[in-house]
Amino acid sequence: MKKIFKLTSVFILLLSIASCNLDVNDPIDNPDFNSLNPNRLFVGAETLSAEVYANRLNRVGNWMGVAWSGNYLSFNDAYGLESRYQFTSTFYNDVWDDLYANTLNFTTILNYDDGKDWSNQKAAASVSLAFYLQYIVDLYGNAPYTEMHMGTKNLFPKYDDAEDIYKSLIELTDNAITLIDGNSNSEDFSASDIVFGGDMAKWKQFAQTVKLRLLVRLILKAETDADLLSYINAKFADLNGVQFIDADVTLNPGYQDADDRQNPFWEIYGFTPADVATNRGRQTGPSQFGFNLLDNSNDPRLERLWKTGDGNTFAGTQQNGTGNSAALGDGVLKGADADLTIMLAAESYFLQAEAVQRGYLTGNAKALFDQGITSSFNSLGASGASTYITATDMDATLGFNGGNSLEAILTQKWIALTSVSGGELWIEYNRTGFPSNLPLPLNLTDPNIPVRLLYPASEVSGNSANVIPQTRGDAFTSKIFWDVN
Repeated sequence: MKKIFKLTSVFILLLSIASCNLDVNDPIDNPDFNSLNPNRLFVGAETLSAEVYANRLNRVGNWMGVAWSGNYLSFNDAYGLESRYQFTSTFYNDVWDDLYANTLNFTTILNYDDGKDWSNQKAAASVSLAFYLQYIVDLYGNAPYTEMHMGTKNLFPKYDDAEDIYKSLIELTDNAITLIDGNSNSEDFSASDIVFGGDMAKWKQFAQTVKLRLLVRLILKAETDADLLSYINAKFADLNGVQFIDADVTLNPGYQDADDRQNPFWEIYGFTPADVATNRGRQTGPSQFGFNLLDNSNDPRLERLWKTGDGNTFAGTQQNGTGNSAALGDGVLKGADADLTIMLAAESYFLQAEAVQRGYLTGNAKALFDQGITSSFNSLGASGASTYITATDMDATLGFNGGNSLEAILTQKWIALTSVSGGELWIEYNRTGFPSNLPLPLNLTDPNIPVRLLYPASEVSGNSANVIPQTRGDAFTSKIFWDVN
């Protein structure tokens, strides 16, 4: 059971507790979700979905994306399952189970009808559903979509084609934009919107940014598929000249430094209310690859991403090392009451830069690239962005004018999203191959970094007629549909 902090009403608290126990196959028992209006549904759905994103999805992504390693001097087998690629149907199975469970309430909001106008809430639910369910496809491929969240009406949902789901998620963002543009007389959303406080202009920017991310993920696949290319060209045309997010998207339902009420990332990797460092936080350090990438370029963000004082420089590449691991830095571990990040503005800028550089949007790719780096510095609380941009401009890996601008965009994106949006590190590496030369953990014989998670035990046992049979080898060979590397 997830730990639930203070929410805005007893009904929301009860709803959140009930949602924790649901997955795509479970029957929906009490409470009657339709008896709770969209304002009450939204807080629990958004809070718990973001928690999965920030913790479990973030963790596996930082590991498979080779940003994190373990403090092996203090913990003999820190992150043992991850460092040995122990992929099974129970390896991070809660990513699937919890994302499906916690997004149920977004679907309930979309289907809600009591005669009142809930357009703003439905728009926000549409964007959020697209944001979180994209990761189901990006990490698993084909999955239930058209028959998901049906409870006892369908205990054995069919699997939809991954590309079809992507197009449906893009449609969700389009629907959200249409609802927002409708200037409706929607029921007030300000008190329950823990993301933007009811500011629908910002929700529209977020919808357009999520749509952009979905489309960028499709680019390389589309360039091998004429029909898909025609589709994304039309969708990119919708985005020329629109506004994307230009500030970090975060939420905060009332985190505080008390038991079960802390920011969930801090709760796992920071300190208890008694100021005792958590074991998971003490276990977590940078990979040698990540540490060197920043250290060798004199990147000021290193000291904000990682605490490297007192000789704590990590030695080893996701394996037993000889030095004490650096710890998560104050730029990402911001406090027990800090906002929880959903999407960084830096990601928005790097997505735009890539789309412009590849010719799908109009704009200045170099300026957007610089904004991405500057936004990363700002988010981490680092100084010296302009100096760093100038100093690395001709760097073959990090600089826009160093020879391969796309490699620079994606490598800088990798740095910016480290420890915050780990899922993106792994997924984008599989899509693009950047950062180049990511190393495997030592002493492994696997051919490459894994390309997917395996379908979870809940599906293997509970939806066996529809789940696709897999072995451990599929984690390394069964690519997601957009992966043409």
